Amino acid sequence: MCLADFAATCRIVYGKQTKGKNVLPLLNEMGFVQRRKDDKPAIIRFYRTSKEKYPEKFYGTLLKLYVPYRSEQELKRPYYPTYESFYSNGCVQLPGCDHLESVQHIVKRNRDKYEKNSDEIENAVEEFEQNRGVIDEWCNLAPESEVVRLECIEELEAREPDCENEQDNVPEYSNQANSVTEIRAIREPPAFDPILLRQMYQNLNQRQACVFYAVREWCVKRICGLNPQQFFFYINGGAGTGTSHLIKCIYSEASKILCKLPRCAEEADISNPTVLLTAFTGTAAFNISGTTLHSLLKLPRSLKPPFQGLGNNLDEVRSELLNAEILIIDEVSMVSKPLFAYVDARLKQIKGSQRPFGGMSVIAVGDLFQLPPVRQSKALCVYDPCEIDLWQEHFQMITLTEIMRQKDDSFVSQAVTEPELCPTDVLHIFATNKQVDSHNSAMLALLHSHITKIDADDYKKDPQTGRMARQAKPFKGNRNELPDTLNVAEGVRVMLTRNIDVSQGLVNGSFSTLVRVISSEQNGVAHVTMLGLKMDDETAGRNYLVRRQFPVKLAFACTIHKVQGMTRTSAVVSLKHIFEPGMAYVAVSRMTSLSGLHILDMDESKIYANPQITGALQTMRQVNLDDMIKEKKFCT
Repeated sequence: MCLADFAATCRIVYGKQTKGKNVLPLLNEMGFVQRRKDDKPAIIRFYRTSKEKYPEKFYGTLLKLYVPYRSEQELKRPYYPTYESFYSNGCVQLPGCDHLESVQHIVKRNRDKYEKNSDEIENAVEEFEQNRGVIDEWCNLAPESEVVRLECIEELEAREPDCENEQDNVPEYSNQANSVTEIRAIREPPAFDPILLRQMYQNLNQRQACVFYAVREWCVKRICGLNPQQFFFYINGGAGTGTSHLIKCIYSEASKILCKLPRCAEEADISNPTVLLTAFTGTAAFNISGTTLHSLLKLPRSLKPPFQGLGNNLDEVRSELLNAEILIIDEVSMVSKPLFAYVDARLKQIKGSQRPFGGMSVIAVGDLFQLPPVRQSKALCVYDPCEIDLWQEHFQMITLTEIMRQKDDSFVSQAVTEPELCPTDVLHIFATNKQVDSHNSAMLALLHSHITKIDADDYKKDPQTGRMARQAKPFKGNRNELPDTLNVAEGVRVMLTRNIDVSQGLVNGSFSTLVRVISSEQNGVAHVTMLGLKMDDETAGRNYLVRRQFPVKLAFACTIHKVQGMTRTSAVVSLKHIFEPGMAYVAVSRMTSLSGLHILDMDESKIYANPQITGALQTMRQVNLDDMIKEKKFCT
């Protein structure tokens, strides 16, 4: 029985219904189903995809619906790596049958029972979309109504902007928007002192040095014209294993060597990088002096197919990345499969090559046991039949094991602290936004008496004039991390909630202290016009004094998701309301020393990993560093 037959002839039953007639138990205690009457099969519903745009999803849907199978591995055999190849060329022997039958014939036989004239209907819809002559006749029959209809469509499309921080044409803010310095796609590489570089190299441990010299040898072969094979490394490093230090060493040495490539020496613009330092979030990018993947590759905010090319920006980006040979992605656990596939497609477009990632070598760095991509169910290393998988086919794993952070401390249980003994002046880390908001409000009321209330300026398009008009009161509810009302006071801890300028360290998740609230009168009413922030990182925001849009929130506390990728000297961590694998691990591993870690609501059951990731990493191909160390091939 195929899945379509099962859905049409069986229904799920619960409770007392399980005692009825024709009720069958499912395997592995998955519940009970009841066979429908033979003359009353159900009408099945399923997701349809385009054969031309998404062939793999199209054929995968056909196979899963109309071919009997027990596991997805049966639909992807060793000789048929794609659903399409198995559909076109595969043969199977069904239970109760003594001969092989083509998969295509099985699909057609079962599909004909549920999809009548499906190809004809699909072609008719496609022809209708391409030749919209009938609809265009409304312009002649009812021109005014047609204008209204088209304006409604345009209004709906405008509600989903491509740009993350796209701003409506609000007159009061026009000058401010234009005055902001344009953010460059690529940051200038940091200049390292030769003595400092030598010290950095000497501080590499044995396993780090093996990775460093492996990449260095590849770069040397590259400039010597030996055309070494493209490499894809996943550096698996848990918290405190020195991955950021290793990244900086690899970046400095590889950049120094690869700039000697013949085409690089001929280029007048020596600022074009040969090694790209990137991360998903602004905080992670700033920590390694890099840039975000979205900014570097000009990726759209929505990664939904079909793939969006660069259009008129292609020549500009291609010239900037002309010399790029290696892509480094830090905190790769935050990168989703659709984003990874988009990076691959974008680099193929930029480099004009159909090789994986446009022919560039890739170093992915991070700990996949940390928090997964937001709103994504599976990490990069976990197979998903509905997504393009670039990980299992290409990447090899290198595991760093020596802890460089917290070297002198012993056991995490020492950090478990009673609530009344926890310091109040350090960052508190919680699992949920509700806990964070509650703590922030309590600390604001406890420490500050002069509180300033800032209402958001909400604008709505006037249906008569078409212009944006300010509303008397803000709309309720958050809009892209901008609350309708913000309560602040001079001296409070705040956090940026938008990427303002990655190169200046003004990124989503940056901590600072609010030192001044500046107000002015408009029509006899005082309005807050500026907030003065003192950033925790002294190098951040040197070119900025104030922000007018106030993309900030109180930060006496923050969520675990916000601290991923950060390093803190001290914090209070609550393990209450932990709701997914990796959360507790991320929270307690941010500190440089266990003496600065205070744990509340200790519950060992909340500290657990995703078993899918454990299994995927165990089966992943590995680079054997132990053999390198024994041979002393790369280490000195």
